[in-house]
Amino acid sequence: MARKILLFLLITCSSCSSVYRFSINVQEPAAVTLPVSAQNVLILNNTVIQPNDLGIERNAGGKPIGSIYPLSMDSLAWFAINEITHTFNESNFFNTIAIYKNNIRMDSDWLSVPQSLSPELQSEFYNDEDFSALLVINRLLFSVKEDITNIKIDAFSSLMNVFLDLHVDGSITCSMYVHGKEKPLTTFTVSDSLFVKSMIYSDSTDIFKDIPEYILHELSGQLGNKVAEYFIPAWKTANRLVFTDLTARMKEATGYASGNRWANAETIWNVEFEKATKPINKAKIAFNLAVANEMQDRLDSAWEWAQKAKEYLKNTNQSDNSQEIELTDNYISELERRIQSNRLLDLQWGK
Repeated sequence: MARKILLFLLITCSSCSSVYRFSINVQEPAAVTLPVSAQNVLILNNTVIQPNDLGIERNAGGKPIGSIYPLSMDSLAWFAINEITHTFNESNFFNTIAIYKNNIRMDSDWLSVPQSLSPELQSEFYNDEDFSALLVINRLLFSVKEDITNIKIDAFSSLMNVFLDLHVDGSITCSMYVHGKEKPLTTFTVSDSLFVKSMIYSDSTDIFKDIPEYILHELSGQLGNKVAEYFIPAWKTANRLVFTDLTARMKEATGYASGNRWANAETIWNVEFEKATKPINKAKIAFNLAVANEMQDRLDSAWEWAQKAKEYLKNTNQSDNSQEIELTDNYISELERRIQSNRLLDLQWGK
């Protein structure tokens, strides 16, 4: 389970509150849990290219740009697919990722999401190189709003100085099929946007064509990345803390914790816990022991120690120790969420 805690970083020390705060990176399960057998994925382009005069509103000096500098939409789905492939490969979550190089869509309805792949077509792709999952890109849509104003032409060159206000929204719809199931395991849509508000000094081709096409390509990649993240576990930052005080042993334990030597800190806190007599002190040390166990991937033991901390806090002045009560309750909730997440992670990693 060590893979589920990637990084320990001490970030603050507050002697006033007698708390050391730090951050860890914890692994979160993917939004979609695939069968462990789905290790070889083939990505299929099932989109229809969006016409470059629909969903596109572009003006320069109050006049439509339109057909003078048309935007090329032909390759945008492939930009998204290439980013999905890259993200999948970087994750090391799958064995084989491949792209079917031809578009499989037969109709021309660019706004529609096609029906499920026929069993015959699925079988054909599964049998090609023994693939076990098919990720199908069904639709890719963009809305472009561009206004170019304050146009000033350089009298000594062909360059222009303009203010560019460009906003591009995009959405992508995908389905994931797994071998042995006729219907998609999941179908979903993700959206994103990019915008530019800037003075630009360049030639007309760069301003009217290259820049907006570059933004479209970048947004296609971002959408592809979002699609890939649906299927792979990800890392996120979580905040943690331990209680300390000015006594030599507690300071020593905190020093071990700050050096990521949790077993040493745990040994000291165990001794101090047995010596403590006041409920508030026992509660704080039990909290620390919960954190020490979590840092050593013993989440069930961490939860048990956190529950002990909560029980001891019940025997203290609730008003005076409201902060400790809130911290403990929040930590128990976070531990319970992590325990559930780790069970799902074990399924996704095939453990």
